[in-house]
Amino acid sequence: MHMIFPLAIRASQILGVDADLRPVWQEIKDNLVELPRRPTRGRGAYGAFVYGGPGAIEPMGAEPELKSRFLGFNRLGSFIDTAGIGGAQIFRNRLRLREGPGAIDAEHIGGLTSGIHETMLSSFPEEVGGEPVLRLLGDWPKSWDAAFRLLTRGGFLVSASLEKGRIDLVEIRSQAGGPCRLRNPWPGKTLTLYRNGKPAESLSGPLLKFPTTRNEVITVIPEGPTASGRKIP
Repeated sequence: MHMIFPLAIRASQILGVDADLRPVWQEIKDNLVELPRRPTRGRGAYGAFVYGGPGAIEPMGAEPELKSRFLGFNRLGSFIDTAGIGGAQIFRNRLRLREGPGAIDAEHIGGLTSGIHETMLSSFPEEVGGEPVLRLLGDWPKSWDAAFRLLTRGGFLVSASLEKGRIDLVEIRSQAGGPCRLRNPWPGKTLTLYRNGKPAESLSGPLLKFPTTRNEVITVIPEGPTASGRKIP
């Protein structure tokens, strides 16, 4: 209930309907009993719901706990045929075969895929019913080079790369137009924003806000070097 009313209000604003119901929904939301706080638990491996068995790949180098979230998703002892009796098995490519009622292996793989996506690029609003905020490579291990092009909330197709612990540039293709909010990938630095390849403005601060038009390509880089010659690998 704490989530559905802000979402209903936001959907109503976007669709331009039920304006008369918005204050009613807001009043209900404002008078809901506050939810009790739950104790926080440690963060486990992406896509893994059962722990304690074999199957994980041991991390190497720095940030071992963070890397274990990606490498430990197959630590599912109850789903691995360790006794060799022909049950569900884990393959060398890290996939598993589990057939029959409740065949849930695809769910585990989906959980891993979702975790990787949200780690490379997340767009959750910072409050229920708020606007999406793009965050890049927040919990991705800095020693793992990576490049991606992913779609996010708001219709933004975002491309970026991490090489030797450094993000070179961020490219945002606005497929629908509208405002974009981006957590500064280079904290403390002033950035140059390019619109369709041409320098347009300077941005600074922890949260960057800028308008976009449909099919516009936004490129953001730290101030100083030009965007010439830079590209996503």
